[in-house]
Amino acid sequence: MTAKTLYSIEAEPCRNFCILGTTAFIDPVDNREKLVLSNFSAGSVGNLVLIDKATGEGESIPLPGDSGAWALLAVGDHLLVGTCPDYGYLHSLNLITRRWAEPLRIESETYIWNFALGTDGMVYAGTYPGCLLLRYDPAAHTLTSLGRVSDNLDNYYSRNVFAIPNRMLINVGFNKRFVSVWSMADGSYTRLGEDGEAVIEADENRICTEFEGTQRFYNSRTLELIAPSTATGTALLKLKQAEMTVLDGKRIKAVRFTGGGLAGVKGQDYFIQYAEGQEPVCRPIPTPAPPTRIHTLTSDSNGVVWGSSGFGQTIFRYDPRDGSYWNSAAVCENGGEVYGMAFVGKELFMAAYSGGDHVVYRPDEPWNQYGNINPKTLQAVGPGLIRPLGKTVIGPDGAVWTGWSAAYGVYGGGISRVDPVTKEVFSWLDPVPGQQVCGLAGDGRYLYLTTNGGGNGLTYKEEEDCCFTVWDPVSASVVFLHRFEPGRKTGVVLFAHGFAWMRAGNEIAAFDPARMAFAAFVPLDEACGCLVKYNHSSVLAFGETSLFRIHAGSMQAARLGDIPPHVTTATVTPDGAIYFNQYGTRLYRLDMDDLASLTAASADAAEESRKE
Repeated sequence: MTAKTLYSIEAEPCRNFCILGTTAFIDPVDNREKLVLSNFSAGSVGNLVLIDKATGEGESIPLPGDSGAWALLAVGDHLLVGTCPDYGYLHSLNLITRRWAEPLRIESETYIWNFALGTDGMVYAGTYPGCLLLRYDPAAHTLTSLGRVSDNLDNYYSRNVFAIPNRMLINVGFNKRFVSVWSMADGSYTRLGEDGEAVIEADENRICTEFEGTQRFYNSRTLELIAPSTATGTALLKLKQAEMTVLDGKRIKAVRFTGGGLAGVKGQDYFIQYAEGQEPVCRPIPTPAPPTRIHTLTSDSNGVVWGSSGFGQTIFRYDPRDGSYWNSAAVCENGGEVYGMAFVGKELFMAAYSGGDHVVYRPDEPWNQYGNINPKTLQAVGPGLIRPLGKTVIGPDGAVWTGWSAAYGVYGGGISRVDPVTKEVFSWLDPVPGQQVCGLAGDGRYLYLTTNGGGNGLTYKEEEDCCFTVWDPVSASVVFLHRFEPGRKTGVVLFAHGFAWMRAGNEIAAFDPARMAFAAFVPLDEACGCLVKYNHSSVLAFGETSLFRIHAGSMQAARLGDIPPHVTTATVTPDGAIYFNQYGTRLYRLDMDDLASLTAASADAAEESRKE
């Protein structure tokens, strides 16, 4: 059976803007001031959106490569772009010809975080994962690595960099955080302040840092600590960055136009404040939103497929009956993406990175996120828990449960519970000490958790024993814990047909809660990225390139056919249709007729094998 008969491409319904960077410049083509938005297109190639300050007209310019960019800087008649997450390119756009120079990169790096123009006329940047300081020569169009800014090999991030006279400041993290100082005179690295300190702002006169919740100030030329009273009134970052009040009373970052006024982005809209004191004018971004990566899928009681974007904090819905789709604005104030999605009645409960946010949305009521009405952000579990890696399920008590990983620089995790009626939020840290929750499922009595040695901004602990845990919501405690041998990675977990099914290396482990013991370990010879319940006796396991059916009675797996590689999410609608995504922009649908035929054929083959 070929892949073409096993599944079909349904649509590309997930479309959004995810603006990572903004700046402004005078366009040499028409001498008009333009706002630049750097759009990250998850699962595809990013682009720049240039918006005329006066007319609102937009121009879209695709990047030569990579999904998007945090770093933007206008230097002369060129616009510099530093990309992520795969290549860490430095792109240079000639604003007169609208042509890109040859892309530059340091092969070890996948992220460039920001640009800072040094007092020597060079442009500097920080990176991930090598924790490097980069130097770009605009005249020669050359990119050089100035080496690691930390001798701690578990520090991956040099984010961000700041220019002061004759030096560069670099925030280093996340294993051991500190501020590194690079000297233009001799190329040496020294430190500023204490471990745990980070630069907030810097200019030619003053440096402002944060340390244990308080601000410190330094002289930018001597690096000497100065009294806060001496620094009061200092206009830091006065040339490009400002803050303004817009829409819902919150202060958000903006860029300052040379000709006066401020501009920025809020969700899927951009705004311009033409003069101080005037009401900002908000408009939709004036170019089409591109297809972006699908991150999580679920479905409602009507068979409508819902999902979240891979970046940009938006959600979408897709109606298989007519092929129509809709995409939302940002569901909450923090950046990131929605991992957890589950319906309780007519309400969609969501859990989102990076603020550890819980959000609830009522699709049959008007959208009003600016007023925190619909969707409504509930109590967060951040900053202690930030990434809902284990996603969201409805637990045995009818509540909404989510599995989390801890803050950057911390090994650990937790689970949270949202009461669907009162919307109260409760959380528990480290059900398995020092491990993040990477999978979550539930039945009528327990929750089932898988955990591992990963961490945000940290090295994966290969020597760590990944765990499977049974959690009792009544007593709020672990009632069973199994440690797999080191190197046997866990992940997705599903409860179906009386068993908790989970990835355990290249096998699917089936746990029987009635006996509090594993019933079987079913070999696949592929790592499983997703599991769904199928018919009255089977589950489907999406391997790296293959679809498998596992029978709950025989505990045997049959390979049904090829699928797109690396499926990460799937959903089953009330009528039994199965939709999935493989870390890209396309929504796929399994052919249920062919699937049924293959299932019958595999069952017949298993029976013949048993007789023999």
